Amino acid sequence: MGSADAITRVIDIIRSDKDRKYIVVSAPGKVDGEGKITDQLIALADEYLTKGTMRGFNKIRARYVEIAKALKIDAKFKPVLEATRVEMQQIKTKDFIVSRGEYLMGRLLSYVLDFPFIDSRNLVRFTKNKLDYGKTNRLMREVLKKNPYVVISGFYGSDEHGSIKVLSRGGGDVTGALVARGVEASLYENWTDVDGFLAADPRIISNPKQIATITYKELRVLSFMGASVLHSEAYFPVAKKGIPIQIKNTFNPSHPGTRIVATIENTSKTEITGIAGLKDFTLVVVEKQLMSELVGFDRKILRIAEKMDINVEHFPSGTDTFSMMIESKYLVDGKLDTLVQTIKKILKPDLVEVSNHISLISIVGRNLMSNNQNMFRFFSALVNANISLKMIDYGSNGVNIVIGVNDEDYGFAIQAIYKEFVEKGLS
Repeated sequence: MGSADAITRVIDIIRSDKDRKYIVVSAPGKVDGEGKITDQLIALADEYLTKGTMRGFNKIRARYVEIAKALKIDAKFKPVLEATRVEMQQIKTKDFIVSRGEYLMGRLLSYVLDFPFIDSRNLVRFTKNKLDYGKTNRLMREVLKKNPYVVISGFYGSDEHGSIKVLSRGGGDVTGALVARGVEASLYENWTDVDGFLAADPRIISNPKQIATITYKELRVLSFMGASVLHSEAYFPVAKKGIPIQIKNTFNPSHPGTRIVATIENTSKTEITGIAGLKDFTLVVVEKQLMSELVGFDRKILRIAEKMDINVEHFPSGTDTFSMMIESKYLVDGKLDTLVQTIKKILKPDLVEVSNHISLISIVGRNLMSNNQNMFRFFSALVNANISLKMIDYGSNGVNIVIGVNDEDYGFAIQAIYKEFVEKGLS
């Protein structure tokens, strides 16, 4: 949605299928050296809330005016821009200012399509700063079933006080899923700028395999571990109703893309769906003799982390050891030292060891451990690539294996696993 040409493509796609009734929009992205509008709005919010000036709005306004002129709706749209600027100055919250990218694009597209516009502040509800799925679903059902063929702004909603609240970045994907659930759609199409999910990061693997079909569970793992095609929480609303998601490329609409479904038939075969990962984790290992006989010891460790607002991704344990794998971003400004000292003070462990610069890699697929030969090949591939494992965790949902390696081995480990299992194939 970054330019008039892109929006013209979107209009053609919408009008090519009468079943495309509920259109959820994002803010304009990068184009011709111009950054994303959302990033510009974040900067504008910081400028206005700290300095009281709005110089950054001129660049944002110019971008929308350029698009509106090319689409021949600038006379209608300029008053909307001016009213939005005034509202920003009156309401004075970062969430409100940042949300205006989707709001303005929704208003603009509604003029071009001649569809009614519905502000997502009237559909998406937050309670105590958390998305309220129950209230949101009821509103979606009540409002949208009466109004087919509408444009809806993505990425934000409102709280119990009526104030604008934004979702996390990429949250327009979640809005689309909420709409699909609310109207009980037969399909949720998510149009983006890529052909779908790839089996690995193309910056690490040259020309990786395209994923044709994937399950909700596999999607959740890949998205959470860094595959950024779709927001990691976008599957929750549609999964409850079994609504499939189709990832499609706005700039290559004939490509089949990736289909995301509840289950896949004939899943007895072992398959690798994809490989994804994240760098820069810290491993904290706590050791204490006879730990296994100390009821609640592991809970106490996690409670310490919770009180410090530290999110623990994995916690593999041994007979007398308990480990926590934590994203390093949660441990800045002395938090790591405080965590270690608090554990020592409260729990009196024999040893606390810390390892930095660790990457987590998730191998996602079906029946991964059903064949002992596959596990032999998996470890052999890593050994042959001279990769040292810091952690291994077989996901309880049965769809992924997570390993920890040194950050410097991250790319090499993915290349080794991809070559062994995707290029050579699984038995």
